[in-house]
Formats: sequence, C-alpha cells, structure tokens
Amino acid sequence: MAQRFEYCRLEGSQIVYLGRDGAFEKKRDKVWNEFRAWDFLEKEGWELVSVVGAAGDHVAYFKRPTGEQ
Repeated sequence: MAQRFEYCRLEGSQIVYLGRDGAFEKKRDKVWNEFRAWDFLEKEGWELVSVVGAAGDHVAYFKRPTGEQ
C-alpha cells in the first residue's frame, strides 16, 4: 500500500497546514519569525518539497509521512 503524507506551506513566517493528501485539515496555523518556523518544521520531521515564487516573496511546500497506510 502507498505511503500517505500530510502537507503544509510556509509563507514568510506563517505555517499553513494543508492536511493529508492535499485535503484541508483542521490544524491551527502557526505564525513565528521565519527562522523559528523553519526550525520547527525541521524538528517535526517535515521535508521540503518545493519553493515557488521570486526572491523575498516565496512559498515553501513541505510534506511528512502520516503514519497511516
């Protein structure tokens, strides 16, 4: 069976949860400074998937396994 993922994006310093397999999930979004947001995502096991946008105005997308199969 295929592994399932949950997704989020980082817009500046705001972490926006997108849920599992792209479906919205009711998790509280977080707002910190940009350094703390990147540090939090790394420690929580999020993997950078892509960065979209121009320098200074970018959105980073992350994923991590859900533990469900």
